[in-house]
Amino acid sequence: MYTCYQTKTDRKGVGVMKRKILIRGLIGFATGVAMMFFVPAFINQAPLDRVIYTEGFLRRVGNNETAAVLLTLLVMGMFGACCFWGTLFYEIERWPLALATIAHYLLISVGYLIPNWLLCWNMPVKLLVTIEVIMMIGFFIIWLIIYCVYKREVNELNQLQKQMRNRNNEEKE
Repeated sequence: MYTCYQTKTDRKGVGVMKRKILIRGLIGFATGVAMMFFVPAFINQAPLDRVIYTEGFLRRVGNNETAAVLLTLLVMGMFGACCFWGTLFYEIERWPLALATIAHYLLISVGYLIPNWLLCWNMPVKLLVTIEVIMMIGFFIIWLIIYCVYKREVNELNQLQKQMRNRNNEEKE
């Protein structure tokens, strides 16, 4: 039974969104876990068969290496899921592109600081600020590209609408 505010279409839309959240979360989780192997390999030339964790984090989990590995994978998987969930902001039709981009940026920024604290990375403030500036520039470039693509598409649609209107006016005369 549907309330006066809920239609069958609304229920279907909610189901589609739940599926998107689940799928993007799973893909993001897998990506976050994969990054835990590949990023340290590129930065430190570490072997790909190891998960890298700090000594501080190992002490935090009571010198239990298994717990350190599993918790590192879990935290990085959740960070990856948050990054992918953030792309759903762009699908909220009521939101302007700038708001969706800022919300996605803030989610990733805060999402990055949480693993930094939980996993005892103890990055210097200068490095964190550098990472944030790089992310801001990256998000601005992403916003600019998406804006230009959308603007071109809207202009094309407006041109088509003008052509249709002109044809309709010609047919009436």
